[in-house]
Amino acid sequence: MLTSQRTEMRWHGLIKGLTGFRESGLPVLREPDSKYRRDPAPEIVAARSVEDAVALLELHMGFVSPDMLYVSKRTFIGTLSILRKNLIHIVEKRLDARERYVLLALDTPEYPYEIWETPCDDLMVRYLFIGTYKQKQQMLVVAAPWEGKVLWNCMHTEAKSLNKHQQGNLLYRRH
Repeated sequence: MLTSQRTEMRWHGLIKGLTGFRESGLPVLREPDSKYRRDPAPEIVAARSVEDAVALLELHMGFVSPDMLYVSKRTFIGTLSILRKNLIHIVEKRLDARERYVLLALDTPEYPYEIWETPCDDLMVRYLFIGTYKQKQQMLVVAAPWEGKVLWNCMHTEAKSLNKHQQGNLLYRRH
């Protein structure tokens, strides 16, 4: 069952020619004014295995009992559901050890710098939450429209790499 869900929920490419940050007159994110960057968040120690990484995500994301299937978080664009069954997708690429940045991943949807509604080539939109921080690592949280708005992925990156994700319809920008 996990395999069929993963096939169905895989990331699809962005549609070419979307309105981006330049066309919208937005600044380059590698140098946003420090007043638009949130304070740093501590990095969690990387897990030794996928199972341990999922357990770290569960702990920090609020899965307080083994029978919980999801946790809901409020955002500027409605409720975001974190589904327990999707956590493995976030941490399965062990080279990235994405669990280290779970605190940024939780902070970003609640206090985003920007939120973009971005159509993809599977004819569905993704909601891209961009988090900017006073530290080297920044955050991109991707929500998909399966079963409502569902957290699908979290990616830490340097600020210079965030601009390529500013495409589509800008839904929110911190001022």
